[in-house]
Amino acid sequence: MKKLLLIALALGANQAEAATYVYACKEHGRTSQLKVDDTKNTLDWKGTTYKIKETECGKAGWHAEKDGVGFDFCTATKGVAHFDFKGSPVTCDMKR
Repeated sequence: MKKLLLIALALGANQAEAATYVYACKEHGRTSQLKVDDTKNTLDWKGTTYKIKETECGKAGWHAEKDGVGFDFCTATKGVAHFDFKGSPVTCDMKR
């Protein structure tokens, strides 16, 4: 019985921490939306869905990968994020 309670509590804690984050990102002067879904472990950007994995780029950051293409999406304070995509710098601001 104690094991079931501990499992239920652990699952509840993980679900409470899961979230969706939406950013407005600029690359080559154009703005596009980027969405990170912690529940699905996906990052959607420019019509492509990447699988996300943990990365060492900060408190909230992810490594996104699909079909051999990958990048580290690293966040900073106050909703600012950045990454390089195929050699181009991309800067993002969290939508509030």
